[in-house]
Amino acid sequence: MQNKSCFKGSVEENTIRRHAELDSASHLVSSSKSGEILKRVQDDSVFKGFTLIELLVVVLIIGILAAVALPQYKVAVTKSRMANMQSVVRVLAQAAEAYYMANGEYPPDNASVLDIAEFSGCTTATGDGSGHIECSNGYFYDFNSGSSWMSNIEGEHIKGCLSAACEKIIYLYHLEHSPAWAGEKHCMAYANDAFSHQVCKSIGGTKVPGTTYRYRLP
Repeated sequence: MQNKSCFKGSVEENTIRRHAELDSASHLVSSSKSGEILKRVQDDSVFKGFTLIELLVVVLIIGILAAVALPQYKVAVTKSRMANMQSVVRVLAQAAEAYYMANGEYPPDNASVLDIAEFSGCTTATGDGSGHIECSNGYFYDFNSGSSWMSNIEGEHIKGCLSAACEKIIYLYHLEHSPAWAGEKHCMAYANDAFSHQVCKSIGGTKVPGTTYRYRLP
């Protein structure tokens, strides 16, 4: 009996010891995994900056996009301004044709006699033989008709410019009864300026044969 009791006590002690060892091992494994997870979270939370190569690649891409987009943007802006200027020239041309039907000739370099309302922000030269109309937005118009233009290579026409100096791009609207280029509309590009040629093409211009800077418009 005594031996059975001792054996039973020994088994219970071994069982308790094994449970304790298992609990300890489980705790160590759990602690190890928690440590790994914590370390991983800490590593992920650390900000990793860009390398110099990565920054150079980004700068290069931005430079390429700017080089492509900026010229196109400038053309679009100039094209929009051209459209505004052309609409005014058409009004002047219609008034000039009405004058011709009533009088059998165009008024000689005098836009002030045309039946048009005063353009907002614009000043029309009166009776000075210049035919100039200057506007505060920088646009400039020149009404050219009469005997002095009958033998001119451009004939009787209305000129529109984006600035008073008429630099780089000029819009010519030849009147219906002009001795030269009758009824035609031209975009005149500055000879050695690629941008002005690009603008003339963008508004539908096609190069007039035998010329280097004149584009015929639809």
